[in-house]
Amino acid sequence: MIEITNHNRFPVQVIVKKQGRPRAFTTLNIPGMGKGKNVYYLDDQRSTEYIERVEAKFGLITTRYIPDNEVKQKGE
Repeated sequence: MIEITNHNRFPVQVIVKKQGRPRAFTTLNIPGMGKGKNVYYLDDQRSTEYIERVEAKFGLITTRYIPDNEVKQKGE
């Protein structure tokens, strides 16, 4: 899994692959820091090169790889 963290006060929109459809894409909105929900866990197969570009070129988010057995699921 990939942990995506938004360190800004505004929401960031990234493009991810849809589940179940190989060439379909959708957008993911990650809220800003003030909401307290600025961390999102993304499956490895849903990642795109756009996420890497947003992190490296624009510096809006940070990502890190987390093994599947260490992910702590939070209920809302």
